[in-house]
Amino acid sequence: MHDRKNFSLLCVSDCFGHGFTTRSGGVSCIPTLSSLNLFSSCKRRDPVAVVMENKRRLALHAGFHPLPLQSVKVNHASDVWVLGQAEPDSYDSMVTNQSGLVLTAPGADCMPILFADPVKRVIGAAHAGWKGTLMGVAMATVNAMVTNFDCRLNDILVAVGPAVGVCCFTLPREQALDFLSIHPDCVPDPESPKPHVDIRLASRVLLQNGGVLPEHIHDDSVKDQNWVSQCTSCHPDDFFSHVRDGLNFGTQVGFLWVKETAKQTAAAVGQT
Repeated sequence: MHDRKNFSLLCVSDCFGHGFTTRSGGVSCIPTLSSLNLFSSCKRRDPVAVVMENKRRLALHAGFHPLPLQSVKVNHASDVWVLGQAEPDSYDSMVTNQSGLVLTAPGADCMPILFADPVKRVIGAAHAGWKGTLMGVAMATVNAMVTNFDCRLNDILVAVGPAVGVCCFTLPREQALDFLSIHPDCVPDPESPKPHVDIRLASRVLLQNGGVLPEHIHDDSVKDQNWVSQCTSCHPDDFFSHVRDGLNFGTQVGFLWVKETAKQTAAAVGQT
């Protein structure tokens, strides 16, 4: 199991724990779900008990308790749940300043995106497919951190996890051309009936346009550590992929939590 957590942006080790999973290290046996699949549904028939064991193994490996796992819903939109407020029916993103809660964002070509403010000790996790990207889920997460926790744009760090690359992802031309308004480089072959689309570049451009510092966004444009945002479709030994594997695909996640401070830990011990 590789949680791929040794990247620079969110490595404030006394504040946060975090990582992005690969497909290895679990117990799922269905070929397209093997082996660390972290999602089960009526369409993807990995037994719930198997997925729970995979989550337990992830928690053991990464150093957190599996019970406080909070996963975003996958509605392909831009709604954000601020934990502590009423849970909305639909949300592809969550933000919190509560320590100990582990936020997870799933992906199998869609981007799991992690957000952290080490000054305010606030985190966010978002699921961003092409629809959510166009709807602005990344900046919606940032704005929720700013509005609800007084975070400053200059303090927010972002890491974009493994997702389908421009090499493998196409859309019908009408939908693909929506990305041209974000940046021309998002659609390298706009005259094609099914142009290639760079959702990772689109996410970066939207975040930068929204005020996040370019050097605070970690993705495949950071050449010394571009394995963080590897193409899921191109790496079958490492990642699940809907584009490559079809409907019965597995799911990897990005995960992030605020660590308890020494003061919080001491207080908890004193109460026992």
